[in-house]
Amino acid sequence: MAQKILIVDDQFTIRYLVEHQLKKEGFETFMAKDGPSALEMADRQRPDLIVLDVMMPDMSGFDVLQQLKDNPDTAHIPVVFLTALSSKEDKLRAFKMGAEDYLIKPFQADEFVAHVTAALRSAGSVSSENYEKTKKRGSIVAFYSPKGGVGTTTLTIQMGEFIALHEGKQVVLIDLALPLGGLAPLLKLYTTRHVVSLLKTAVEEYNLDTILRFAQNHRSNLKVIPAPGHYLSAKELPQPHHLEPILDILTDAGYQVQIDLGTALTPLTLAAMQKAGKTFVLTSGQPEANLQVETFLASAEQMGLDPRRILPVINELYGESEETKLARIPTARIPYASKNGRTRLWLTEQALQKMAAVALI
Repeated sequence: MAQKILIVDDQFTIRYLVEHQLKKEGFETFMAKDGPSALEMADRQRPDLIVLDVMMPDMSGFDVLQQLKDNPDTAHIPVVFLTALSSKEDKLRAFKMGAEDYLIKPFQADEFVAHVTAALRSAGSVSSENYEKTKKRGSIVAFYSPKGGVGTTTLTIQMGEFIALHEGKQVVLIDLALPLGGLAPLLKLYTTRHVVSLLKTAVEEYNLDTILRFAQNHRSNLKVIPAPGHYLSAKELPQPHHLEPILDILTDAGYQVQIDLGTALTPLTLAAMQKAGKTFVLTSGQPEANLQVETFLASAEQMGLDPRRILPVINELYGESEETKLARIPTARIPYASKNGRTRLWLTEQALQKMAAVALI
């Protein structure tokens, strides 16, 4: 039977992202948004592990942990803190109270899962084989905009470089903005071997070495599988059924996969969004771009997409958009270029860091 994990956090976004990552690894999850409901659920469900925030209204995570330990029926349940509090004093307090682990937000998905499985393994719930497997698995993030000219390709590259340089992860960028693509022209790469040829390779030939033969090194830790860069007829465009095994092989090998989807909604781009853990949907903040993003979000479920995995991002290419209002709160805002150079670079890095933290969960 799947191990049961209780997720306790007052922020819906964190609860959902943690739940999504754990479900992807085969865990059964329950969620609580505050201390009292967490205690009630822990007593009723008897989870194998609890992921617990510290800063919550009315009742802190430390108070929750104390009551868990005071109850003989829940005292044995391992608790992993997941919090923004990073002081040495808070960590020491958590461990003295009996916490199994203490993780700081933002966090990386593979490291988070590795810590959770390590805590379960110490309680005798996870095998060494599963521990090693979850420790190295990568993730998939897609970038899409229903309106062209909002910087989707540029942001795909920036995020890939940020994760490769700052997080030390192996990253593969895949260009599915077919047929011309944008990654190769911006990065000055050749297109002799491209993603369409890869997708038309027989499935039985797929392995990591075969896939990486279609990739080019852009810089350390960052590879690119480009689009063809020339016109293709409708018959030449690939069908989506080969995409999933390619993505599974890359993520099983620990690669962080970032997919540039461009602006077209095709069976291939929809398959990529369905497979991705998150899809960042870009708007420039201008009214017409906002309207198209809102229309896309409203239609997500009809297209077989989970709206909770679609995250709006404002990329201010054409001016500041302080009054931008979307039905969903944007995950990040990339500032307009006219801001003071040093300030803009700092704000951009902060936005990328926030997006990377979300992407790696």
